[in-house]
Amino acid sequence: MVESSVMAQKVTSMKVIAAVTGFVAGEPLNVSRVCRDAGVSRKTFYKWAARYRAEGIGALSERSRRPLSSPAQTPGWVEEVIVGIREELAVGGLDHGATTIQWHLGERRLLEGRRRVPSVATIHRILVRRGLVEPQPRKRPKGSWKRFEAPVPNEWWQIDAMDWTIATGVVKVFNIIDDHSRVVVRSRPVMEATTQQAWTTFCQAGQQWGLPAGVLSDNGLCFSGKLRGFEVLFEANLRDAGIQPITGRAFHPQTTGKVERFQQTLKKWLRKQPLPRSPRQLQRQLDEFCRIYNYERPHQGIGRVTPISRWQASTASGPADTPLEHPTLTRRPTVRDVTVGSEGTVSVGKQIVAVGVTHAGATATVITDTIYVSVYVNDELVRHLKLDPTRRYQPSGKPRGRRRIAS
Repeated sequence: MVESSVMAQKVTSMKVIAAVTGFVAGEPLNVSRVCRDAGVSRKTFYKWAARYRAEGIGALSERSRRPLSSPAQTPGWVEEVIVGIREELAVGGLDHGATTIQWHLGERRLLEGRRRVPSVATIHRILVRRGLVEPQPRKRPKGSWKRFEAPVPNEWWQIDAMDWTIATGVVKVFNIIDDHSRVVVRSRPVMEATTQQAWTTFCQAGQQWGLPAGVLSDNGLCFSGKLRGFEVLFEANLRDAGIQPITGRAFHPQTTGKVERFQQTLKKWLRKQPLPRSPRQLQRQLDEFCRIYNYERPHQGIGRVTPISRWQASTASGPADTPLEHPTLTRRPTVRDVTVGSEGTVSVGKQIVAVGVTHAGATATVITDTIYVSVYVNDELVRHLKLDPTRRYQPSGKPRGRRRIAS
């Protein structure tokens, strides 16, 4: 009976229990030796003896050290408010982590006059306890990235294009954000990501937000021809307007990381919306998201304030007063459109360049500059290489094989 009542929890050995009961019964006992052998203090021994006198053998079970009351504990109704905000944000396709929830608690004044807004750590613990936090894979430490940021609004913009599916098929969406404030100055769907459409989107942004001093982009053909030795309409028009076109190095998306990250957030929100039936309907969705993103969503990258508030905190920059010099083109590459063969290759003179069977049948733009070749499919660079004159077949370095046909 003694063993079953006290061994269910973490308890002292039966030898100590016997010593306590004997001591209380008046048997002669060397308390110091018993405590030394059992590894407990004399204070603990006498505490158990007092409990045994008052409550019997059941008092020798190890008791919880949790306090009888926790005045600082977050009340249940506050936890429900936190869970409710998280559910509301998640359903809307918006960020719903502890930091964002804390911002909404303060911004909406939901706890005003009752208690302080809980810390981010407290909110996170509540979400973990409720089973609402999904484990995240280990990520590269933020401190390992070399971070850069424009000092004021309109110092430079970042522009990129992404694919999105509507009821009639896949369309392109141009997105432009201000590097300093993260304000989305324009998000616009187009049927094809051409350099003319990129310039039209840019002009629409400039009409509302003013012109920037520079524009940062990747090396997509709609933005730049620098790697191919020529100038496209978009960058030529920028220079004429006194705006500096800036491009990152090839295959380095971190250069335009802010707009890339914005597009991840945009796609997450769009997935929660009804499938658009037309580009016009998609434009309405994009406009609504930009309103939320600019005016109602705290941005952790700028100190948990809204982009519009950061834009308004500084005087915006602008373009140069005179047009910028255009580059001198010392060579003229050849540009031609070809169809990728069934083996996933394209012909460049007498040589064969592998681009991958996944592109078989697609129309590719092949730019040849002496011994350098760039191959684009749907304005995406799929292969860039220096031709090896000793080989007719220019491998991609990937395993060769035919494209599987679904049965």
